Amino acid sequence: MQATFRPAAAELALWGTADPAKAARDLGLPDGYEDELATVLPADAAVAAAEVPAVVVPVADALAPLAEMPSPDRWPAWQRPGDSLIAWSVAAKLALEQVTAGHLVPGVRDGAARWRLANLHDNRFAALAAAMPPAAHALRRDGGLWSASEMLAAFGDAVADACARGVAITSDNAWITALTGPDPAVELDGTALKEWGRALPSGPSPGLELRLEVPAEDESPWVLTFHLRTDDEVPVPAEHVWSNLPGPPQDALVQGLAEAARLFPPLDAALSEQRPTEARLDVGQAAEFLTTGQPELAAAGIAVEVPTDLAGVRRLRARLHAADGQDFRWEAVVGDEVLSADELDELIALGRPLVRWRGRWVRVDAREAADVRTRLGTAHALPESEALAAVLEGKRSTEFGEVAVSAGGRLRALVDRLGEPPAQPRLTGVDAALRDYQLRGVAWLQSMAELGFGAVLADDMGLGKTLQTIALLASRAGDRPQLVVCPTSVVDNWQRELRRFAPKLAVVRHHGPRRPIDPAAFAPGAVVITTYPLLRSDAPLLSSVDWDVVVLDEAQQIKNQAGRTAQAAGRLRARARVALTGTPVENRLAELWSIMHFANPGLLGGFHRFKERFAVSIERWHDIDATHRLRSVVAPFLLRRRKSEVATDLPPKVESVVTCALTDEQAALYRRAVRETLDAGLGTGIGRRGRILKLLTALKQICNHPAHFLREPGPLPGRSGKLTRATEMLAEAVAAEDRALVFTQYRAMGELLAGHLAAELGLPAVPFLHGGLSTARRQAMVDAFQHDDTAAPVLIISLKAGGTGLNLTRATHVLHYDRWWNPAVEDQATDRAHRIGQSSRVHVHKLVAHGTLEERIAELLEQKRALADSVIGSGESWLTELTDDALRELVELSTED
Repeated sequence: MQATFRPAAAELALWGTADPAKAARDLGLPDGYEDELATVLPADAAVAAAEVPAVVVPVADALAPLAEMPSPDRWPAWQRPGDSLIAWSVAAKLALEQVTAGHLVPGVRDGAARWRLANLHDNRFAALAAAMPPAAHALRRDGGLWSASEMLAAFGDAVADACARGVAITSDNAWITALTGPDPAVELDGTALKEWGRALPSGPSPGLELRLEVPAEDESPWVLTFHLRTDDEVPVPAEHVWSNLPGPPQDALVQGLAEAARLFPPLDAALSEQRPTEARLDVGQAAEFLTTGQPELAAAGIAVEVPTDLAGVRRLRARLHAADGQDFRWEAVVGDEVLSADELDELIALGRPLVRWRGRWVRVDAREAADVRTRLGTAHALPESEALAAVLEGKRSTEFGEVAVSAGGRLRALVDRLGEPPAQPRLTGVDAALRDYQLRGVAWLQSMAELGFGAVLADDMGLGKTLQTIALLASRAGDRPQLVVCPTSVVDNWQRELRRFAPKLAVVRHHGPRRPIDPAAFAPGAVVITTYPLLRSDAPLLSSVDWDVVVLDEAQQIKNQAGRTAQAAGRLRARARVALTGTPVENRLAELWSIMHFANPGLLGGFHRFKERFAVSIERWHDIDATHRLRSVVAPFLLRRRKSEVATDLPPKVESVVTCALTDEQAALYRRAVRETLDAGLGTGIGRRGRILKLLTALKQICNHPAHFLREPGPLPGRSGKLTRATEMLAEAVAAEDRALVFTQYRAMGELLAGHLAAELGLPAVPFLHGGLSTARRQAMVDAFQHDDTAAPVLIISLKAGGTGLNLTRATHVLHYDRWWNPAVEDQATDRAHRIGQSSRVHVHKLVAHGTLEERIAELLEQKRALADSVIGSGESWLTELTDDALRELVELSTED
């Protein structure tokens, strides 16, 4: 979508798509009216006049969504609107910045009172005008087109007028009425505008310096003295400038004072003096100077000096403090000092915005002080988990605004305990030699359980989360049963690891048709192993048991907070809860909320409040403060270690994206699938989502191999660029006596690969591990690959069946034949080989078809990795929300390829 500003009516015309109104709504812009835009379009190596359909939105209505748009570097390629709309988004932000700073003046144009931006010579406007794409200003007028600089200036004035015009002021002055009311029409002669229309200074003088002096007595005025910095940066008093430095120094002083008076109006009186040297401020003006004047003057290049005891002047504010327990009470504080009711009353009675209190200057806002007084000493109760979160974060959003939070007594002791390193672990009943970082992990898990908190162990895959958890289970008292919930594919692995590392623990396998259905079968001290499907289907049974510890392995299984699995997990009763995951955030911060809500219900508040306070700010706007606040709450309960940090002896993995050309047959099938689907229309609602997912599946299968898409048994050679390249790479690995894992998300493709690779590589057979095999058969394949020198050096694995719970460190190559489009899932699969026990460098190859949607998806994957790293809808669901044009741009085969 493109955008062109129309100055005459202060409107933004949106055009360039088949349905501009829908495209505008998708970007958060308000509804407008349909019209035609008089523009030009390319035609026969030139341009020609054109009338294009557009939806038109007044600038006043478009300002908020324009200002909220992400910066250009934060748009995914398939969602990014035209550069012209992004240019007007940047222009809106610049103009609003100037309006907020007060850089606007009134005037009259064509018989109407209008506000305009003051000419501040901001070079960012000039840079934006030079970078503006033609579509942004391609509006026809007599004699040609609008220039970018002309249109940008008109846009800035339109923003100024829209923002400054609000509630009409009743006045006998016709001009003031026209400037503030809805009707700008006014009749004025030229002499009436002389005082209003005098030229503004061209810019602040870099030599001006203002110095604030504190009065000796409270009732005396505050003095702001004027100085001029010379080339050697030595400030010269204004009195000396007037007496001894005629010419440019005096001009610079006058110019600087004029600009300073515009930013801080109390200085205006000094300009009426012939040789001003100072300005006298009352206490209210001094408070205004310290609060808003000083930062605005400094931003304009005017130096400001304040006495040491005024630097960072403290403010009277409200605070919630819990002396003991979780009941908070409202306090009035200055810094960390608490005021009594009498002291607060005394400050309020003084009625001054700046007061001297206990040897320090304090800023007092009369309205805020009165609000604090009404709440002083009253209670503000919070649930225990929210109380803890508030103290960890150090602030709390209330009806009074965001206020500071502190605690003493038990709550402070608890927070301090959470910040302490755990003691040495108790390794009762554990038959294993743990690494140092694993010992620290066990100690941390034991400490969290003893404190009654849940824990999220989020170590990288392969660092031994299972062993650390077994050490926790073995160290417990044994008066209740313990529960491990895991994916079906790793039930055997948990049973085997428990017998190996904690042989004294009784193990109950709650899986299969003969699983126990009586709670009495879960004896105290026993470890019960079950699966996520059974967590849902046997929820009444499992939720009726009082467990000691409940462990969720691969806890990303509950990332959908509204799903049945997450709901069933939340109903489990236990003294302590442990979530194990190598990917606490796969795609969205909502997943972190779901996992943390299982471990410590209520800690992050309700889901909708979490989205408002954290998810939107961090994911959309990359808000650093919100990121730090979320980390401060989560950090005590989430232990995240990376291989690069704790397993320094583990060899590196080398990742590369391998681009493969499509064959002619693949290209033809690809184009036809896109054309037929999009030309037929995608529809709306659930049907639309289904058709999009069907198209994506078809395109991925075509990129894999035409036989995969057409459901043919063959022939295979020569028909797929991806298969040809994969065969070449695996042949090299086999020739070098290396071993390789090949991951695919499709069982049909895995079976095609197994037969083809066996024939091409001269192997008796290439095994394929997938979900349709029995547990014993899968384990036999893993054991053969790991330990049998006669076994095939290539193992094909279904991504879902083999993405977790397997140890395949004999592989030194990992080949992702098709992409899952989820970096966390791919990393889990890769970590079947790159984990503790690996002694060689692991080469990871990710195959993509050139010029297709596979290649265009790479940017998204990197964005998702950045999201997960910043704080500590998977799959393809996000694609179903794309507009038709965005989807077409994503999936169409590049013509140059």
